[in-house]
Amino acid sequence: MILFPFVLLVALRFSLAFNTFLQYEFNISIANAGTATLVLVGLAAFVFLFSTNFNLVTFERASYQFSPWIVFLLFFWGVIENNWISSHPTRNNIISLVELIVTISLAFVALAIFTLRYRTSTIDPLA
Repeated sequence: MILFPFVLLVALRFSLAFNTFLQYEFNISIANAGTATLVLVGLAAFVFLFSTNFNLVTFERASYQFSPWIVFLLFFWGVIENNWISSHPTRNNIISLVELIVTISLAFVALAIFTLRYRTSTIDPLA
């Protein structure tokens, strides 16, 4: 199902645009708008995990999709790599680090669930 990577891309672009919208329209500080954006992207990661791995309707169509996990990992790694202040980490640095660690662990959980289901599944990956 090609819809999931597209929805993920739109969700990440929306969150970044929403960050800018909060800053300009409501005069919210960069730190607070960044926190709201990080929370939205974290929720998108959780929704993606539960919608593809625990929803029986989408399981057969989305069981071989691991590219969104790479997108989440690159997103959070990029936030940390470009914004980390080693002498004084900010609230958003810590939130990004926690979300990166959670995303890595959820990617391993998704891989483990995929492996367990693949061994007992009748889905042909080449069909």
